[in-house]
Amino acid sequence: MKFFSIALLIYLQIGLAGELLFASVVIDDRLYKATITRDVWGVPHVFGKTDADAAFGIAFAHAQDDIKNLTDNIRLYRAEMGLKQGLKGVVSDYLIKALKIREMVVEGYEAKLSSQVREVIEGYVAGLNYWVDLHPNRDYQALFPITKYDIVSGFVIQNLFFSGVVSAIEKLQSMEAPGSKRIAMNQNTIIQSADLVLGSNAFAVGPTKTDDGSTRLIINSHQPLEGSLAWYEAHITSEEGWNMMGGLFPGSPFIFVGFNDDLGWGFTVNRPDLTDVYTLEINPKNKNQYLLDGLWVNFDIRTLKLPTKLFGPFRWTIRRKAKYSAHGLVFETKSGVYAVRFAGMNDIGQVEQWYRMNKSTSMEEWLEAMRIRSIVSFNAVYADRKKNILFLHNAASPVREESIDWTQPVDGTKSALIWNKLVPLEQLPLIINPSSGWLASNNQDPFKVTSEESNLNPEDYSKTLGLQTRMTNRAYRALELFTAYDVVSEETLLDIKFDHQYSLDSRSYKYIETIFKEIFEDTDLQEAQAVLKRWDLKTNLDNRSATLGTCVLGPEWLAEQNDQDPPKPLSVFKKCVKDINKSFKRIDPLWSERNLLFRGDKRVPVQGGPDTLRAIYGKVQENGQLRAVAGDGLVVLVEWDANGVLTSKSIHQYGSATQDETSVHFDDQMMLYAKERMKETFFDTVELEKHTETKITIP
Repeated sequence: MKFFSIALLIYLQIGLAGELLFASVVIDDRLYKATITRDVWGVPHVFGKTDADAAFGIAFAHAQDDIKNLTDNIRLYRAEMGLKQGLKGVVSDYLIKALKIREMVVEGYEAKLSSQVREVIEGYVAGLNYWVDLHPNRDYQALFPITKYDIVSGFVIQNLFFSGVVSAIEKLQSMEAPGSKRIAMNQNTIIQSADLVLGSNAFAVGPTKTDDGSTRLIINSHQPLEGSLAWYEAHITSEEGWNMMGGLFPGSPFIFVGFNDDLGWGFTVNRPDLTDVYTLEINPKNKNQYLLDGLWVNFDIRTLKLPTKLFGPFRWTIRRKAKYSAHGLVFETKSGVYAVRFAGMNDIGQVEQWYRMNKSTSMEEWLEAMRIRSIVSFNAVYADRKKNILFLHNAASPVREESIDWTQPVDGTKSALIWNKLVPLEQLPLIINPSSGWLASNNQDPFKVTSEESNLNPEDYSKTLGLQTRMTNRAYRALELFTAYDVVSEETLLDIKFDHQYSLDSRSYKYIETIFKEIFEDTDLQEAQAVLKRWDLKTNLDNRSATLGTCVLGPEWLAEQNDQDPPKPLSVFKKCVKDINKSFKRIDPLWSERNLLFRGDKRVPVQGGPDTLRAIYGKVQENGQLRAVAGDGLVVLVEWDANGVLTSKSIHQYGSATQDETSVHFDDQMMLYAKERMKETFFDTVELEKHTETKITIP
């Protein structure tokens, strides 16, 4: 949809910090027992008799490795970022409170979540609180006890990030308004972290395409390399049938991408149209009323209290009125009054769906979990022991009136246009066992994910779904590479995953190609143009054109990510030439001198670049080097051979010890990661026993 800018006006008043809406409920940790076995890479393999015991254990293990990001997330979930970051944190606090997320969770916890899920959530909370009981002298202790409502709120809030709603609100608030009454969304560090979710890869290859009849899956979701949305690898098992390994985020007891004995899946970000703007007609005699079905209806109005750190012990309380219509949250702008409605806005069932997916043992059970629809977006690529592979363009897409153009603001005076139902899962793009034998999802057009004859027909799907038509370089390269091979071995599949080249069909190359036609008098620009023309479009370590090439294409990629027009290629080219010459005293430094992974005092060159299958997104440092900040993090290879026997490998960009710089596991995977090699997961119990570093039982 087309988003219209809305000003989020914030009125400051001196006052006391607002009330914290959370219950201090301490859950007795003596109800739980778990064993945490760490393998030789420090990865936790957690076992509990019950699912709740296992959740207790994974909470404790994750707190050992990453309490900082766990507690940062809790501040976000409670809408307390203003107390930590000042005005930078107020934006997320406003959004969370305006959407009434906490109230929704408290009211629906017992009624809308199953007893099994509640037990897992409460076991997880007990594990976090037990850890802090053993470590009482920490700055973050004031945040404890953590409650079940904190954790469930976190899942609802994560939906906002990954459904695109946060970026939508960012655009909405940028409307014409006095600068003093606007808050820049991108000042918020949590939102900045979400902005680093720049893409993902997931591949599945069935036995008709593999060299030996195996079924293989590559899980490669791109995330920030550090912070609250960075991957943490773990293995969770219980006697109640939970046996899942893969990646999760701080604050989650569930694996988000990963595998069990029978199946596995990877997710990639997609961009379905899940948000609508309604134009409201306001009563000229009463600005607090809007027209609906011929009647003037009162807005629901509430005052939000946003406690904010000022300096030292001083705080401000920002008070901001929020208005609601039958459609949703209301925004008043110079051009009119609008209401926003989006998928999942009244849903707290994300925890339920993740749990059901984690416990699935067949394609049928997994699809049944996906029918819950509380996870509002993501493409899924799935594979299993029974030789099935599938692609699903998952979206909690609303059932909309077909005759309406939903890309524009919709008439808000008609209640019939306020949607309440979701399109059935079967009416979304879904491919099961394509004749091609392979599937590749790289944040692209869902009708171009496999061979031409196996792709779906877009004409068979409703236009109101607002499905994306974009193609990434990664998508072009994946399609080219899978098509080029008659069979795909494990080695070939990993070569495809770690491919670091740009396609001649990509937007990136077409953007650069315009510079080839320019005629320059400046000798530096002439030399630079020659360097660019010589580029083979690869980003290998000894490449002397990649530094300039990726510098030029980077702004186009970021602009496309943010739905903006790209800058003029010539202007970008000239700036890159100037900056690179200044930093390296030449225009063609080796890519190994430019593109590096940082960790503590270590600096390790890495191949890959923006929007390559070996995805590396770097931030320019003062010396001109690029510090990798996002892209390839946790990568997992899962394989069931022709007889259904499971093997698995993984690699993490750093290691399992997220915060402890004194631990060998702070950076022990860096060199493997840089060399594009993988380690064993020790998912198998026998192998884990052979490769155990430590083992503890808690409490």
